[in-house]
Amino acid sequence: MNAKSIIFLIFSISLFVLLSYDRLHQWDEVHYLYEAAFVPESEYDAFLTAKYGHLLLMKSFISLTGTGLSGLFCLDLIYALMMLSFVFVSNRLLKELLDRKNDAVCAATILMFLPLTLYLSFKTLSEVPALLLGALSILSFHLGLKEEHRHRALFYISCSGILLFFATVCRSDVSIMFFSFVLALTAIYGNEFGFKKLFSSLAAVCIIFSLLLFILIVLLDIDILSYYFSDAHRSAQYYQSVPGRLFQTGLEGALFCLLLIPSMLSYREKRFKFALIWFISASIPVWIVSNHIETRFLYHNLIPLSILIFIGFSMVFGKMSEVVADKKTAEIGIATIFAAILIGNVFFAGPLWTELDEHAYTSLFEEMDALYDDKIILIPYAFVDYSFLRFSFPDEEIFNVQSIEGTEEEYGGDYLGDIGSLEQFNETTVLYISWRSQRDHLLFKDEEYGTYNYSWITRDPQIELTKVLEEGDIRRIRYEVYSIRIT
Repeated sequence: MNAKSIIFLIFSISLFVLLSYDRLHQWDEVHYLYEAAFVPESEYDAFLTAKYGHLLLMKSFISLTGTGLSGLFCLDLIYALMMLSFVFVSNRLLKELLDRKNDAVCAATILMFLPLTLYLSFKTLSEVPALLLGALSILSFHLGLKEEHRHRALFYISCSGILLFFATVCRSDVSIMFFSFVLALTAIYGNEFGFKKLFSSLAAVCIIFSLLLFILIVLLDIDILSYYFSDAHRSAQYYQSVPGRLFQTGLEGALFCLLLIPSMLSYREKRFKFALIWFISASIPVWIVSNHIETRFLYHNLIPLSILIFIGFSMVFGKMSEVVADKKTAEIGIATIFAAILIGNVFFAGPLWTELDEHAYTSLFEEMDALYDDKIILIPYAFVDYSFLRFSFPDEEIFNVQSIEGTEEEYGGDYLGDIGSLEQFNETTVLYISWRSQRDHLLFKDEEYGTYNYSWITRDPQIELTKVLEEGDIRRIRYEVYSIRIT
């Protein structure tokens, strides 16, 4: 690697970290934190066993990092390194798939800066280890197909099956990523590898993968698949309109998706056909199974999307080279286009699904600590806010007061269910934290969410709430602190 390549690598990683470290968290993410830190594996329900490997991985990391904001930062950093590793593994795979080394580097750079890649970085979501292990499985499978030495080929294919199993244990829908790749490879490059070798290699992967799943599910009684086929999965997701689903799908690449238009001019090229089949076959299952789509659900198609966008970039660069005689000027022009897309994509960050602002919460707790020496904190949203605060502020006295549809329902942790349970804190300042947000982008214009949230606290006539603090931007999320007085 020459000096120019090293400088480019350092610059790319630095920009990646700068753009992706936003301290915003998705709702599942912080629930995983709580479950991994405080709940034994034997108590996991179907939703959690579908990400069993991810939670075990988190448990092992937490045993090293501990809880608190410092522990959270270390965990986020580990998961960001996983995303970078996914990009580097993808770069190695792209070298196998694309004609030239520079093509692979360009496609991998696009992959690194896709909005979904940046979104997943610094988030402890199950998609992150699944992506890394899934990409390793695909790379190993491809190397096994290319390998002429029988024993080395068998080694690569066996590794592919084992890696696919571990990826599936982290997130049980990740096999879509692998099998959509094999489908595209068979359709476009089947003759080059030989259908006999391709199908025998796939059969070997499936046998190893199925055997390991059998051991896990039947012999060890760890069910990682039933959640995705359960009524609970579908009922937990509201129905989303087709425009809403298209909008979330488009956010995966945002302005980069404009480059899919010139890529269509290469429709006769094998690499375009391969990437298109891979992209479509990786996307369709998500559209069929899910009642609604969050952009992160489409993580299976990140690599083929980056290939399609790269092809579009190549077409634009080729046209610029024809118009502009000086190659340096053309390179500056394409770099300017890339930079403009990155800057423009910042404005599409709002609709990506996040529901917790770590920075705002940290500032809020600093303000509360300055005002109150002795306090307890009541949280009306157990799945997200309570989980996050218990993990990030372990020294604070935090209680869950969530209730749904007028019925007090315990969601785990330290639960207070009625006004009588507050009597033990008569000599202590009792603070209630709720949140509010104002969606102001395209499909959610002027829709406001969150009024005191989900708690019996706001409905009890004997409780008087007085706002004492607020923190955060209502255009994303604003936290409001109320003091409680029992009348």
